[in-house]
Amino acid sequence: MNLTSNSEQLAHIRAERQRYNEAICKRNADEICTFLTQDYHVLTARGLQSHGIEEQRKRWSAVFAQDPIVIYRRHTKAIRLSEQSGAAQEHGYWSGKYLLNQKLTLAGGVYSAKWLKQSNGLWLVQAEIFTLLKSRCLP
Repeated sequence: MNLTSNSEQLAHIRAERQRYNEAICKRNADEICTFLTQDYHVLTARGLQSHGIEEQRKRWSAVFAQDPIVIYRRHTKAIRLSEQSGAAQEHGYWSGKYLLNQKLTLAGGVYSAKWLKQSNGLWLVQAEIFTLLKSRCLP
């Protein structure tokens, strides 16, 4: 790959992350899953793990049904490409708000994501790990 190709791929992954964030804002579990590989794995900031795209669809649908204000956003800091493996590593910061014991909670931390380039040229997320660094319940 030449530099232009790498730049284009980085821009594509950043754009996909933005669309992924927008799908979360729209509270659309089906759209969220379009950014994930079939074997997607996540370790959430609360320590929950899940595997598989259908599990994610169920989890997001349940979260949206139970919490009318929940929202999460990822803020990309950097992306590194592997020319040999067709993978990319993204890391950055995340922020969110949700109800916890009927109180508005603001939270944030860091995340890492592994993207895989598909045979059709699309980049999908295979795994994400979120670490909670701060949270605050508002009265």
